[in-house]
Amino acid sequence: METAGMARRPLEELPCIWVLSGVLSYRLCDRNYECDGCELYHALRGEGRASCHHAEGADPGSIEILDSASPSGQATSHLSHLLSGCRLYLDRPYRPPHFWLTQTEENLVTVGLDGSLLRMLSPIRRVVSPGAGLHLERDQPCGWIAREHMAVPLKMPIAGEVVETNATFAAADEPCRLPDGDDWLFRVRPTEPLEEVSGLVNAEGTLAWYADRLRTVKHAILASLSGPEAGTVGPVLADGGVRLSSLERVLGPKAFEELIAAIAHG
Repeated sequence: METAGMARRPLEELPCIWVLSGVLSYRLCDRNYECDGCELYHALRGEGRASCHHAEGADPGSIEILDSASPSGQATSHLSHLLSGCRLYLDRPYRPPHFWLTQTEENLVTVGLDGSLLRMLSPIRRVVSPGAGLHLERDQPCGWIAREHMAVPLKMPIAGEVVETNATFAAADEPCRLPDGDDWLFRVRPTEPLEEVSGLVNAEGTLAWYADRLRTVKHAILASLSGPEAGTVGPVLADGGVRLSSLERVLGPKAFEELIAAIAHG
């Protein structure tokens, strides 16, 4: 992101440590690449907010890159693989834990599902959205995300009438990989102003919420590395095996259910 007073720099010169190391595939920094105050940086390191770590004797301007063979490095590697290509929109509000929202010129609100949640729930069998013509109040049940042995309920993020649903999204085998512009779920004619909806996060609030989600998932992966079944996690991380795309297979059913309960049942 470019902010007022910050000159645009060539993409190849942008010094985001997580982009350079391949952990992130997009650039969303609005802090002029000062990592010390970045919630996302510290979430990916598995820390709370703290100062950046520098290797002993290193240039003070350099940042230590995690050892990919360490448990934290392995967890970060798998998290990067899981969320590779995910979009985090900073030009619109989110209503955690599920939705982003945008206002159109026709006084409609377009509602989409957070891509990171869809990746974590993969493989998904079906996403059910409310039918056109339904009038729903905010926080009423409006659909669910179904996967084997689990359904995550969705609650209406804004009061209004559903006027359109996205057939492409409903039919997609992997809705989290739909191109930008096709990844919306339904559209609403609201009965309340978008800016007055409670629980919305924007810009830095979005980053802080997203960072907290990443931190929670990374801690779950780290716990799986130190548990009694840790030996079965290796092939999905850094030992040359084939990565698993299912977070449930990495964590185990019980830990996975606990994680989804923590991040998706707001």
